[in-house]
Amino acid sequence: MDKSKVLIIDDDPVCTGVLLALLGDDYDVTTANSGSGGIDILRSQAPDLILLDITMPEVNGYQVLKFLQEEPSRSSIPVVVISTLVESSDRDFAIKLGADDYINKPIMPNVIQGKLEKYLR
Repeated sequence: MDKSKVLIIDDDPVCTGVLLALLGDDYDVTTANSGSGGIDILRSQAPDLILLDITMPEVNGYQVLKFLQEEPSRSSIPVVVISTLVESSDRDFAIKLGADDYINKPIMPNVIQGKLEKYLR
């Protein structure tokens, strides 16, 4: 059986490394260390799920969410935001822009696994 494809878009190498360690054996993981890098990947391939940081320089996670909504084939990809932003207004804005879920850093392995199981059934 093919592994589900997960795209991690996060400029924090520690966060990306933790996610790779958690997911690398069970999923086909691609990473982008910037919002613009994530958009470049999304132009050529469609992952089964995106793990997206919000606070990145130049192209932030909100802009990536807007990009995803511009194309019907991309707008159906589940997006789980993983962010240091803890205000409910940040969460609400991400959901309004098309995120399916929102969790706060630091990364909790059981929470990540639960979200992947929920969206990749």
